[in-house]
Amino acid sequence: MFKACYLYYTINKQIKKKMKILSDRLTLSMQKSMAEEISQIVSKSPFFVPRMPRWNKPLGMNITNAGEWGWNADKSGYSYIKKNPKNKKEWPEIPRIFLDAWKNFSGSLDIPNNMLINLYEKNNAKLGLHQDKDENDLSIPIVSISLGNSAIFNYGKKKNSLKKVLLTSGSIVVFTPETRLFYHSISKVYKEDSQLFRYFNFPNIPRNSRINITLRKYVKDS
Repeated sequence: MFKACYLYYTINKQIKKKMKILSDRLTLSMQKSMAEEISQIVSKSPFFVPRMPRWNKPLGMNITNAGEWGWNADKSGYSYIKKNPKNKKEWPEIPRIFLDAWKNFSGSLDIPNNMLINLYEKNNAKLGLHQDKDENDLSIPIVSISLGNSAIFNYGKKKNSLKKVLLTSGSIVVFTPETRLFYHSISKVYKEDSQLFRYFNFPNIPRNSRINITLRKYVKDS
């Protein structure tokens, strides 16, 4: 009995240490519904170009947000802000379909208050190796959703020991509390390999592109 309990504990602990990568989890219909909601968000809160702190160089994608807080990067640093710096308006609410995705995949009772939308439009668009650690409470998971063209996702506990996986449209990545500080990056976005944005016409989403949605909960410092 003791041996069985110990084995269960060991296996369960090993599973928790692994990042949850769910390939092709969303149906095309679900992806279309999500893209429609994103198009509505962009019509209210347009994409803008984040910039690298200190050097003020543009990052390799455009972004916008939904929720109470929006993630931003500019010359002064990384931060969560209340309004879109482009139109000075508050972020739209997070649509129900994304809150449902959080509920279904995060394994958390917390409710996200930030939905970051990354647009990878150019063929050479990339996301450098980094950790998500600006949210203050690192016990709350992160849910990431891929739509559009496929991308190479690199991840791992150490910078010099990364795994690679192809994220196709409809794939979901969950940063569990145990993998919350894993390093990760996007090293390549493939061209025209998804029918989502080519087959369905969205006026403010480029046809040959990739969109990543990241759901987080930001806890403001007291």
